[in-house]
Amino acid sequence: MGKAYYCDYCDRSFKDEVETRKKHLYSMQHTTNRASHYNMFKDPETILKEEYSKTPCKRYMTVGDCAFGQGCRFSHYTQSMIWELQQLVAMKNSKLSTVQPRDGWPNSEDIIKEYFENVIDSSGTEDLSYPIWNTPSGLINYPYLPPSLQPVTSERMMDCNFSKWG
Repeated sequence: MGKAYYCDYCDRSFKDEVETRKKHLYSMQHTTNRASHYNMFKDPETILKEEYSKTPCKRYMTVGDCAFGQGCRFSHYTQSMIWELQQLVAMKNSKLSTVQPRDGWPNSEDIIKEYFENVIDSSGTEDLSYPIWNTPSGLINYPYLPPSLQPVTSERMMDCNFSKWG
């Protein structure tokens, strides 16, 4: 059996031949599925411009269902949905969203400022003689510890021989 081609947009697989694949990629079902996938990632400004140019779909507004679905050339957005889009666009344009994100995360600009303002003084005035790693009390009585378990000191780091590690 030959290789199978799987289409993520249509969630189906078929025999991987050039003609079959070409036929599928240019089919109406595939182009519709692909377009609806990428519509999820549209910018609010783009959506708002598109919706302003469309007239409301009478069937969708009265019945709540449209036979054409996402392929309908009329707008399926209600006035409240358009208002929300306008608010999103206004917030994006006025840069209110950069003051403090809604989800509680700190602002990236504040983090960058704090990083560059609080530079650590690297002039060497700090005393770094304190032990970086202490040997656990149960291992003190063992004289021949492997290098990975021996305490790290500045003397050992300067006089290390990596060939002994094996």
